[in-house]
Amino acid sequence: MQHTHKIILLLLMVATATYSQKKVQINLESKIVLSGKDNLLPHYQYTNQWGVVDPFEQKQALVLAGAKYKVLDAKRIRLDAGVSGVFKHQLDKSFLHEAYVKGEAWEYIGFFVGKYAFTPLSYNDELTIGGFFMNSNARPIPRATIGLFDYFPLHFLNDRIEIKGGISQGILNDNRTDQGKSNSVDRPLLHEKWAYMRLGKARWQPYMGLSHSAIFGGARINGKKIPIDFWPTFTAQGSEKIGGGEATNAAGAHEGFWDFGIYANTQWARLHFYVQKPFADGSGMKIYRGNNRDYKIGLLSNVTNGTWLRNLSIEVFKTDYQSGQGIPDPLYPSGSASQGIIWLDEIPDYDAFMQENFGVQQTGWNKQKVLKYLQDKLNQGNKYGGRDDYNNNGSYYNGWTYHQQSMGMPLYHTFWQAGAYAPEWKPNNSVVFMNNRIKGFHVGLHGAVSENITYLLKATYTYNKGAYPEQYIRRYSWEEDPDFFYKGGKKQTYTYLSLNYTHPKWNCFSLSGSVSFDGGALYNAWGGSLGIRYTPSVSFL
Repeated sequence: MQHTHKIILLLLMVATATYSQKKVQINLESKIVLSGKDNLLPHYQYTNQWGVVDPFEQKQALVLAGAKYKVLDAKRIRLDAGVSGVFKHQLDKSFLHEAYVKGEAWEYIGFFVGKYAFTPLSYNDELTIGGFFMNSNARPIPRATIGLFDYFPLHFLNDRIEIKGGISQGILNDNRTDQGKSNSVDRPLLHEKWAYMRLGKARWQPYMGLSHSAIFGGARINGKKIPIDFWPTFTAQGSEKIGGGEATNAAGAHEGFWDFGIYANTQWARLHFYVQKPFADGSGMKIYRGNNRDYKIGLLSNVTNGTWLRNLSIEVFKTDYQSGQGIPDPLYPSGSASQGIIWLDEIPDYDAFMQENFGVQQTGWNKQKVLKYLQDKLNQGNKYGGRDDYNNNGSYYNGWTYHQQSMGMPLYHTFWQAGAYAPEWKPNNSVVFMNNRIKGFHVGLHGAVSENITYLLKATYTYNKGAYPEQYIRRYSWEEDPDFFYKGGKKQTYTYLSLNYTHPKWNCFSLSGSVSFDGGALYNAWGGSLGIRYTPSVSFL
């Protein structure tokens, strides 16, 4: 990566050389970020910024430079190419941020190939806590994506129904084996898709959607490649080709969320109310069964003709249930002739099974009675299928991270973040997210204090309960780790205030400054940033 900054500079020089032809839009932004904590910035100083700011550098100065070139603007297709780079004060830490070709066909089909800072799923990441995945928290990954990025009316239904959706295929090409874990995987593939439908031609527009993300393939730390079976991965089905646990469960690692909501136009605001339900397996996905008690409930408001208040975000979230604390599958008891997972559907004689493994002489056993017995005796009364462990996966150590930042919910804490604020703690470290069981609420405000000065204010309260693989010594164990850092839950608050000034005449220049303070049982940290942005208003020919 030592020549990365030279490559970025060359690409930007080529792009800006054509600026005089008025086919290029350029963007230059410089920023200085400081923190009072030597190894971790305050939360909102680095989250939801496409990985531009390093969470672990106390002092950093950077320049984000980008250019977009109009390649084609025909009647039925438009095509742009873009590039951007992040130049750090330590040049060896500079990196290529974007390099893409994107376009639009027939005015409604969008597509792009390459590293492109774009999310079709998140709702205003700048104001909210950020989406469950495919958000703006980590750096853009190399991917190919196509879809209906905005709602499209179905004309054969008189525009009363609108749909959107898409499919994306990418590769996680960061350094994912530096921890030396046996379940580390280098260069795995990332598959994502989503589909939404809402009511059209109405003042109140309810909608529903489903999003799915999967990690698969790649190579182990010893060089052994993981077999790829695309269609079972696409449909989250088992694969005999891959074998092991993935023959009976699902090929690859899987995450997703349901999204229900309503858009409403009123005289004073454009409102968006939503309820999102994350899941990490089939039991969590089937929300009608009642196993999924996690959610994010939000309200976004765009105030009509608002001045001091233009946009409002309120969110309440809960991800600490994760299908319950019961172990994922029933296991044969120690001392039994059989070992491993009990597959109840494959037991030919339930009476003989109970007598052989538990010494129970009673007859009349069936699947439901055996399951209830196992739950009461071996699973502390809990249902099986719990401990979903969002954004983690036992076969893919790094889970949903890219360059050590979360591609999933930004409030989850990785091994590296936990190491920064709890250096004395020695976690199990079998998976990368140490803290993904959280609950709390968030408020975000955006408005103007004068004609040329706008503000952004955010405050988030969280109650952090860690992760199941850290609370218990093993995934299938009921023995708790006595040194579990998050035992009993830990409260933490994140705050952020920024001001942005745009000159009344030279509106291509803007100045910004921000301050942050994080406080609570996890850590205390203050920080701030200063920046200047140059975005000339140049129109494509």
